[in-house]
Amino acid sequence: MEYDIDIRFLGGSDKVGSLGMLFHTNGKQILFDYGMTPSKPPTLPLPAPPVDMVFLSHAHLDHSGMIPALCEGGNIPIYTTNLSNLIANLLHKDSLKIAKMEGYAPPYTQQDIKCSKDHYRDIRAKGSIKSDGLEFRFHDAGHIPGSVMIEVIGSSRFLFTGDFNTVDTYLVNGTKPVSCDVLCMEGTYAGREHPKERGELEKEFRDKIDEVIIRGGVVVLPAFAVSRSQEIIMMLSKMGLNMWFDGMGRKVAKLYMKYHEYLKSPEEFKKAMNKVNLVHSDQGRKKALNADVIITSSGMMDGGPVLHYMSKLKNDPKSAVFLTGYQVEGTNSRMLVEKGKLDFFGVVEDVNCAVDYFDFSGHAGHSELISFAERCNPEKIILMHSDHRDALAGPLRDFAEVITPLTGEPVHL
Repeated sequence: MEYDIDIRFLGGSDKVGSLGMLFHTNGKQILFDYGMTPSKPPTLPLPAPPVDMVFLSHAHLDHSGMIPALCEGGNIPIYTTNLSNLIANLLHKDSLKIAKMEGYAPPYTQQDIKCSKDHYRDIRAKGSIKSDGLEFRFHDAGHIPGSVMIEVIGSSRFLFTGDFNTVDTYLVNGTKPVSCDVLCMEGTYAGREHPKERGELEKEFRDKIDEVIIRGGVVVLPAFAVSRSQEIIMMLSKMGLNMWFDGMGRKVAKLYMKYHEYLKSPEEFKKAMNKVNLVHSDQGRKKALNADVIITSSGMMDGGPVLHYMSKLKNDPKSAVFLTGYQVEGTNSRMLVEKGKLDFFGVVEDVNCAVDYFDFSGHAGHSELISFAERCNPEKIILMHSDHRDALAGPLRDFAEVITPLTGEPVHL
């Protein structure tokens, strides 16, 4: 039996962030991801209509951040890995706390967060579920532990990638192409290659850290709590450094230890974590200021312990802050890169220590996106979650029809 497919993006089609995609086929209305962009104030997707089920590719806020708002729609099953469920719950609670601190209207309540947690249904990469003539298969996305790509099999094969990476990292192996008729693919790095080969970038990163330590400084590494901070710990674990770890990333690391089946090498991760000092108190933060390296949240420097450390080290020319992830426009870390200043809880001050940026992305680069798409061998490609879709659309049209819908625009497949 032939099933028509209709899709509509509620957010994240022509922008990175706030991703949400409605998918209608065989009488079922399905929502893939429902996130927010952690800007100031947060950017939200369009309101979601009633849906039958939700699939969450992974826990990062730009994919999971608005999931609790769906609870008003009733008992909707939310399918994701148990690790993504638990990490998303941490991030939802933190988002509510930040909204109250910053004076933003919270998009949901504590009760909504509790409700959403109760609606999660566990899935596994390489597993599948069936519902009303449709089969849903799940594939490792290679992005962060617990991340999946979702394949919908009806009269055709539809693959929703979420965020994905084809390169092996310390935490997870890169993903592999999945043969499909329609590929709905993220394009975060459309038009951009990763500036250096991963091994070369890591060597430069370690060398720069050594330079700071030799001159008697401290390296502050603001890092995303989910995946990036743990990746960096593994990256630096064999350097013999005095490393301290602060912020929400500690809770995420604990979940990684518990749900170690999502890691490429649980033993290596455990060894790396055993070499890190965890900050649990104000006294610990004082000790951390004498460290070689401080790894701490938030990755975009909009809150968390990183501002405490930067307030102490911002005028130390021997010390440095090394950014390790993308800085969203309007965030504190973006202001640091562009203007050499930081907002310390309402007071903007100059930063006189060294500042550098290292592109440790968990996304496929431009050439990797094209190669992945070609090997999936689709008839149609829907580009999403990208600020520069046109840069990808041209090369992809050599082997498939390319669709670039706007937010709210209905697309019939």
